[in-house]
Amino acid sequence: MATKADKGKERYWRRMIRERKALGVTVATFCQQRGISVHQYYWWQRQLRQRDGAVAVRQATRADAFVAVKVAVCTPPIELVHTSGCVIRVATGFDPDTLRGVLATLGPREV
Repeated sequence: MATKADKGKERYWRRMIRERKALGVTVATFCQQRGISVHQYYWWQRQLRQRDGAVAVRQATRADAFVAVKVAVCTPPIELVHTSGCVIRVATGFDPDTLRGVLATLGPREV
């Protein structure tokens, strides 16, 4: 767990990095003006990017933990076996007129 001193350093270096970017000067120039070690600047910049990346991964993982799923209700088809041996599968929502036409094409039922 981060201590208060660590949080304070983190805030300080975040502010330094923002200031340098806002000024648009090179890291070397900025560090020389502030009396900061270039090595320290780059170390903190890398550390903060890694921390920000780890936070982003944790947030993305949490957000993606549950995914909405739509479940389609599938009603099984009706299966008709004609006396000719022909099997007709009729899906839900079929057109009755089309079914009548198919059955008429197969011919009359034999009893």
